Amino acid sequence: MKLFETTLSDEAVEKISEVLKSGDLGFGPNVPVFEERFAEFSKKKYNTSVNSASAAAFVIFAYFKELYGVCDVYTTSLGFTSPVWAAHHFGHNIVFIDVQADLQFCTEHYKLMRKNSFNQPVVMPVLYGGVSNINNFKLIGDEIVVVDSAHCATPMIQSDFVFFSFHPYKPICTSDGGMISTNDAEADQYFRAYRNFGRSQRGLSYDITQQGFKFYMNNLNATIGLTQLEEYHKNVYKRKQQFSKLSEYYELLPHDEHSSYYFATTLVDNADELIEKYRLPRHYPMLHKTEFYNFYRSLRVLEGLHSKILNLPLGVDWSPE
Repeated sequence: MKLFETTLSDEAVEKISEVLKSGDLGFGPNVPVFEERFAEFSKKKYNTSVNSASAAAFVIFAYFKELYGVCDVYTTSLGFTSPVWAAHHFGHNIVFIDVQADLQFCTEHYKLMRKNSFNQPVVMPVLYGGVSNINNFKLIGDEIVVVDSAHCATPMIQSDFVFFSFHPYKPICTSDGGMISTNDAEADQYFRAYRNFGRSQRGLSYDITQQGFKFYMNNLNATIGLTQLEEYHKNVYKRKQQFSKLSEYYELLPHDEHSSYYFATTLVDNADELIEKYRLPRHYPMLHKTEFYNFYRSLRVLEGLHSKILNLPLGVDWSPE
């Protein structure tokens, strides 16, 4: 498999080189620039960069705990562990929801599971594979919606909070990094203090005014991120072409107009055989079946489909031959 080459302009290379030469590798001037530019992708007013999507989820669920106490967090079992663990860490109740046939969050199952809820409901769908929206995403109306958009840089789904990942294999990459996006000014202020140890400036020194940790994005990653924003649409175009190429071999689950095309997914009976043959990863186990979460309820659709999931990379030029 040949990785698509990312072409950087001489100007982009110079910007990264300048930061390395300056030694300004901690929190620096390109961090707020990256946040401001990323608003074009998130479509949210406030964008707080952090050092990973895991940190983003951690900060969000810390905020919910302070504001609402224990929440009931409804999310799919087909996703990465850290957002769920973050909610669990702060004492929120985790309720795993089944998926639709396209592997996205199933609101019909969610509504059934809401019957015994007495806490603030938080719905956390995963935009699996990079899609920007979820079909039939119709909620009750009293939820806080937190979107795990680690696979998608341009989500169109209705939400209160969105968090992103800029891992090296993501459609927008840095060496590592994440973002929290919202239109809530009060929450944004909390997130910005939290990522910086809970500090607030007081003259030439500072006070500790809330809980927090070292979660800020550094200047080097923000600079790399700025160069990648310029490459995004070209990279997605290449991924779309690869998706079209793979669709000649497999019946692929659909992506939408604003998808980031993180990977292509097909459902086949010999998924394990093909995963071994093509040396592909099986992205996620079912979290509710893992030893740590040990969720006792059955998720009928996901459990019936999980062994058939074959995720095909779109960031590389290859054919399943």
